Amino acid sequence: MKSMMMYNPTHTPIATYRLQLNEHFTFRDVHDILDYLHALGVSTIYASPVLGAVKGSTHGYDGTDPHQVSPAIGTLEEWRALSARLKERGMSWLQDIVPNHLAYDADNPRLMDVMERGPLSPYYRYFDINWEHPSKELHGKLQLPFLDKPLAECIAEGRFQLRFTSAGYVLQCGEQAYPLSMPAYELLLQAVPAITTAAPFGELVTALQEAAEQSSSLQAWQAAKQQLIVDFTQQQGSDTLAVAVAETVNISPSLLPALLDKLYYHWEYWRKTESEINYRRFFTVNQLITLRMEEEAVFDEYHTFLAQLYREGLIQGMRIDHIDGLQEPGTYIRRLRRLLGDDLYLIAEKILEGAERLPADWALQGSSGYDFLATVNQLLTDGGGAQKLLRFYRCLSAVPVKYERLVREQKELILSAYMGGEWENLVHDCYTLGLADGSYTRDQLKAAIGLFMVCMPVYRAYPEDWPLSAVDQQVIRSAFDKAAQLAPLLSPVLEMMAAWWHPGIGNKDINVKGMVFLKRLMQFTGPLTAKGVEDTAFYIYHPLISHNEVGDTPGVLGKLDARAFHAHMVERQAQHPFTMNATSTHDTKRGEDARIRLNMLTLLADKWIQQVQTWHSMNAACCTRRGQDTIPGLNEEYLIYQSLIGSFPIDGLADITFIERFCAFLVKALREGKAHTNWSEPNVDYENACTSFVQQLLSPEHPFLDSFVPFLEQVKALAVRYSLAQVLLRITAPGIPDLYQGAELWELSFVDPDNRRPVNYRSRQVWLSALIEKEREGYAALLAYLEAHAQSGVEKLYVTWKALQYRRAHAQLFLEGSYVPLSTTDDAYLAYARRQEDQWCIVVCPLPCTPVQVVEEVSSLVLLPEGAPLKWCNLFTGEEVEVSNGGLSLSCLQTFPVALLTPMI
Repeated sequence: MKSMMMYNPTHTPIATYRLQLNEHFTFRDVHDILDYLHALGVSTIYASPVLGAVKGSTHGYDGTDPHQVSPAIGTLEEWRALSARLKERGMSWLQDIVPNHLAYDADNPRLMDVMERGPLSPYYRYFDINWEHPSKELHGKLQLPFLDKPLAECIAEGRFQLRFTSAGYVLQCGEQAYPLSMPAYELLLQAVPAITTAAPFGELVTALQEAAEQSSSLQAWQAAKQQLIVDFTQQQGSDTLAVAVAETVNISPSLLPALLDKLYYHWEYWRKTESEINYRRFFTVNQLITLRMEEEAVFDEYHTFLAQLYREGLIQGMRIDHIDGLQEPGTYIRRLRRLLGDDLYLIAEKILEGAERLPADWALQGSSGYDFLATVNQLLTDGGGAQKLLRFYRCLSAVPVKYERLVREQKELILSAYMGGEWENLVHDCYTLGLADGSYTRDQLKAAIGLFMVCMPVYRAYPEDWPLSAVDQQVIRSAFDKAAQLAPLLSPVLEMMAAWWHPGIGNKDINVKGMVFLKRLMQFTGPLTAKGVEDTAFYIYHPLISHNEVGDTPGVLGKLDARAFHAHMVERQAQHPFTMNATSTHDTKRGEDARIRLNMLTLLADKWIQQVQTWHSMNAACCTRRGQDTIPGLNEEYLIYQSLIGSFPIDGLADITFIERFCAFLVKALREGKAHTNWSEPNVDYENACTSFVQQLLSPEHPFLDSFVPFLEQVKALAVRYSLAQVLLRITAPGIPDLYQGAELWELSFVDPDNRRPVNYRSRQVWLSALIEKEREGYAALLAYLEAHAQSGVEKLYVTWKALQYRRAHAQLFLEGSYVPLSTTDDAYLAYARRQEDQWCIVVCPLPCTPVQVVEEVSSLVLLPEGAPLKWCNLFTGEEVEVSNGGLSLSCLQTFPVALLTPMI
């Protein structure tokens, strides 16, 4: 049977363009840029989540209602009109969906129904809540962890207020207000009989209780409740009566605690979740509550509207966000395929570690492209220069030399300090399932579970059926072996755990229970890795921050050569030809061209090291001294210099906007690193000292810029050719090229939210129109125009446009054609062909190598296989090249840094 990863759906994109939709960029704005995107060569709009989300959401991953379009983005009718225009242009829509979680927010109607009706709500088991939590406060109640101080203090300060609204009673604390649970209405009758004995109020409470029990759906309950309240408020004096009840509770020191006890939720200080929690979160974000998507009823309810959108033709593809959060991703994918069919283009967000591959039985076209980003990033880094930078960093920084050790320490920190509640729950699950036989203490079992999680070599395994797959067994065995090596005293406990999942060791009953536990455990190893690595270690370990990137690793620098790249691409075409090729996303830590600039430091390693030493001395007076400490420390100072290289404006001017953006990035980086400050307990003095350092450096009166800008110019001059190489690789290598919004020009953004700033599409339309006009005048005029506007980013737009146009005109060559590695007579180049029957093209890109020198392209050849055409034309320059001495001369690269050669017939 042909794998779905090899299946070419009807709506496979030719090239996608990622758009971040929100109240500031809506369906109407997409309308306005549609002609531009089509002219650029884009086939598919790749949209961020567009369903109901919290008010003011900038990204859509904080959804509130999966059954409606977000009003901030537009209406269903607007989407239909947009879809019609897409179809007129032969374009399609790829939709990002978020089945793992919804927002923990008062605008989430399903969650509010649970809080109001408890077990009577059809959504009682919809969310991943442990209603049987061992804590007395949380047993039968949903934790509500949004107080800024302990509950008792909030009560003592009189911060809780009961209010009567058009939707019934709500309990408010500050700006937060949640519905009063139905059992609490009965308490109102009992607590304030002097007021509530009035017939209308008692009748309202009774009627509400009956309606809550009889309403099988949320819609029926909301309609019934609304009508009952309207009928009540129309009776003379009822409003006064309802308000009097609330005021009586609000001034009574005994009534409020009694009322709180009757709720289906428990108000809590937000930091309590670090040690105790009874719902699964997205990572460690209290405001995002996860769903029990493994339950078929939950799956069916959640996807009702999405299925309608797909069948109506508004959606042709989907990207599954955070698939690692689902208990059984494989089952989820199979259900989605049964619901929507094989012609849905389907990819998943999945970070692959090292040699890890997507599970072969997942019915996907592939992933969202982090693996491609990492492969290209490593290819475009000089290994020798990277090692020089690593040695320098080891002398410079007090960070442990072994990156593997640093990662382990940060995962341990996250588990103990931020995921302590989840850790405790997992231990409790072992006892509840009967897996712990009493041979070891609770503390020993907890330590073993924690160490196993920390030692997972990948984000997670994917257990579904017994026995485990060979791949999962290998992953789990690796984690146990590493854990036993680190903590020999825990070996007996670890071996007991290993028996739960090893065929032939444990008994059948233990294996069944062990599978239940393993599925649960795997929903937390992913968040632990993400928080420990992406959101902590990446902000501490700085030998070359271009590799502190989603999907990549700073633990390996520049060790992927042309031969290894070819091997990756041959496998990619054979196994995942329709997977996504990304180099910038909404989740990347910095823009794709910022990474290339930073990679150029490996070509200028000796000069860079000298510059950093010079700057360190030059800027010493800008540091703040606190006792024996200097702020920023050397590690943070080195991060600042690298970040300036990557992000400094193209025009070489650091205006107030850039300085503000840089300082905002720096504060986020410092808090994520958690060494001197963090999000839970910000050290504002330390942060201010660091931002003051930056502000002084970038002041026109300071000599730093006079030294920095000339060096940056050397970096930029080198970076152009490799940025263009990155573009061409993304568009022509196996996979579907994805272009992040605005990245058709230089993309130098910081991590979010900076990379989600509005894009100036007007300027891009002007640039593209100019390129089209200049091409009509001939290649001489076009190349002169590019040279006149060098470094503006227009050369990147040009390569993007020309390559996408060629890809659209020869779609099957790139979708289904083979990938043919080509040899060159010079290691400074990478070359390959794409071939389908008699269709060919050849791609030639420069590779970084040291020492930096001018390579004699005239004498360099690309060696061609037998049967290849003899005459070629460079798509970017119009130059013609003929085969000579068994190869093609690379003289064309003297005119333009990269080449896309097409046969001349």
